[in-house]
Amino acid sequence: MKTYGIFELGIVVADAQRSADFYVDVVGFEYAPFDSGPDKGSRALAIGDSQYMGLWEPGYWNSTYWEGPYGHYFGDQIGQVHPVFGVAQEDVEPLAERLKAAGHDVIGPMPHADGSLHLYFSDPDGHAVEMWGRQTP
Repeated sequence: MKTYGIFELGIVVADAQRSADFYVDVVGFEYAPFDSGPDKGSRALAIGDSQYMGLWEPGYWNSTYWEGPYGHYFGDQIGQVHPVFGVAQEDVEPLAERLKAAGHDVIGPMPHADGSLHLYFSDPDGHAVEMWGRQTP
């Protein structure tokens, strides 16, 4: 099977605008072209070329695709996730400084065995976020 990566990461958050402010203003993501705007209970962010992150408040999203607990659970619960974003290696250190300046705790940047730098921090809902620096040739 040929895969193309992850096209969307959906996260249930307590306050979609608060989370969007964090990911846009501090982390550096952008709003997706199809974002519905504030005061809708959700925000859509661009996290790469044709890759997006949906931030949904509990009860905003539900699934009619699956019967049973999955569709209800996902849309109603703020469950913990560990998103790992691939970023340019040279952007890891400046992001760490922006996070610190905004009052967030960070772990790293720290080198891994392959020479990449990794940075760990929590978003406003406590999701364990990781930035994986990719070395460019």
